Amino acid sequence: MAENRAPKPNMRDLMASVAYVLMHWGWLEEEVRGRIEAIEPERLLSKGSIWAHWRAIEPEVWLRLRSNIEMLVDIRNCLAHGLCGATADPRSADEPHVVCRTATGKRTITMSELESVADALHLARNEVHDALY
Repeated sequence: MAENRAPKPNMRDLMASVAYVLMHWGWLEEEVRGRIEAIEPERLLSKGSIWAHWRAIEPEVWLRLRSNIEMLVDIRNCLAHGLCGATADPRSADEPHVVCRTATGKRTITMSELESVADALHLARNEVHDALY
């Protein structure tokens, strides 16, 4: 009897993984924005980085959670500002991946890395949400 294997990921699957990372990043930023607005409703968030605002008003919480978030910033920035290529051939043994331009050259990010980053962003959002004011 023939094995029923799941189809290998294709370009649509890879693009969905990129979208998951970017959506989870947006949700994380919204969680941080909500914290800021709850603490300082009059603060103008249109100027400067939301992270700088958060660090200024909740330095203890930011310090406690930043190491989990900072490691994710790099991949998000690569995707948002340097995405320049992708490979996802279901007939190939190579894992689907995207390519991003960086200041030092090009960086490859595999689909499994993207999935791990999306999961980590979800956990980071929960940590921000659950942190005591």
